[in-house]
Amino acid sequence: ILLDALYQLTDLPEREAKSRLEQIGLDPSILDELFPKFPETLIKEEVKDLFEALDLPLDILPRKSYELSGGQKVRAMLALVLVSKPDILLLDEPFGDLDPKTLRIVANSLKRICKEFGTTIVMVSHNTDFIRELSNRAVFIDQGLLKDDTEDVDRLVDDFIGFCKADYLM
Repeated sequence: ILLDALYQLTDLPEREAKSRLEQIGLDPSILDELFPKFPETLIKEEVKDLFEALDLPLDILPRKSYELSGGQKVRAMLALVLVSKPDILLLDEPFGDLDPKTLRIVANSLKRICKEFGTTIVMVSHNTDFIRELSNRAVFIDQGLLKDDTEDVDRLVDDFIGFCKADYLM
């Protein structure tokens, strides 16, 4: 619980974060030791290409998460993960809470990430339109059992729709 509380400090203004550290009996100076600040020019240089691929403006860097739109939050979280340059990115229902316009932006961003950075994306999704659009391979798992694994994504999605008796999705 203490670790969760410490990580939440990064979302607070510095004065409030230090005050909360004092309230739990910790020296406020540890804030800078726990979460060192990097020079802004170094940060911008490191994330420039990534932010471009995610269609994020660099001016969101100093902002807090509650100051971002829903789509910016999703893309900022992707940026946080991708800055470590993973070979594989695992996403679980990444489109769940997004409006159609933001959904389009995030989907296009994921395509650019694959293309420009060579990142493999493994995604769990029930959004059949985006499975068709984003996937070059699809796997169908039912109750923990692998039912299908194919590069014929359209066929698998059609089979899934039939399995669910959801012809309205065709």
